[in-house]
Amino acid sequence: MKRKLIILLFVWIGWGYAWSQCNPFYNLKQGSEWELTSYNAKDKVTGRQVNQIKSLEETSDGWKAVIYFKNYDKKDELVYEKEVELECADGVIKMDMERFIPEESLQAFRDMEMTIEVDNLEWPSDLDVGKTLDDGSINIKGNIMNMSVDVTDRKVEGKENITTPAGTFESFKVTYKVRTKMMMSMEGNAVDYIAEDVGLVRSETYNKNGKLVGYTLLTGYK
Repeated sequence: MKRKLIILLFVWIGWGYAWSQCNPFYNLKQGSEWELTSYNAKDKVTGRQVNQIKSLEETSDGWKAVIYFKNYDKKDELVYEKEVELECADGVIKMDMERFIPEESLQAFRDMEMTIEVDNLEWPSDLDVGKTLDDGSINIKGNIMNMSVDVTDRKVEGKENITTPAGTFESFKVTYKVRTKMMMSMEGNAVDYIAEDVGLVRSETYNKNGKLVGYTLLTGYK
């Protein structure tokens, strides 16, 4: 189901054990805070996001949370901040597609009024090797430019131990294709590593020739 948004959300997990029965990969609790940092292929920081759970309530089929997030650029200057809602229902969490928008593109849209149409990514509670996952997309319409991103062919390929500044995590490896269109179209491949309790711990982006473009790590939580 598509819905109109006026902001972007790049949110993954909190740290805790409340209402874990909805989805074991996203265990949230009041006040949880975590940080994700993005790097280019030369290990230089390109941006980071700090997320905090402001409120959390149980529902008949899961939970609803209000997330406050701040996005920073490579100079660690605040790009934008906003409160948004996140929901888990019947074991499925739907994630917004902002994480697939390059930092330079976010800068281009920084001072614009924009409308965003999203077909969210779904993270079900029953991940298993060989499982295929639904596609996702995001379309941004600004005052003077438009942008779209499509994520397709998502599949759970295996399990690996992933180490980040936040710790070492046994993770599911999910591969997929990404197509971005702004002034021109670009296609590439990507990998997400997702672990129980802490959600996304690492993601990697590659160009169509298989060369690493950049990656994101879970760099802190409390």
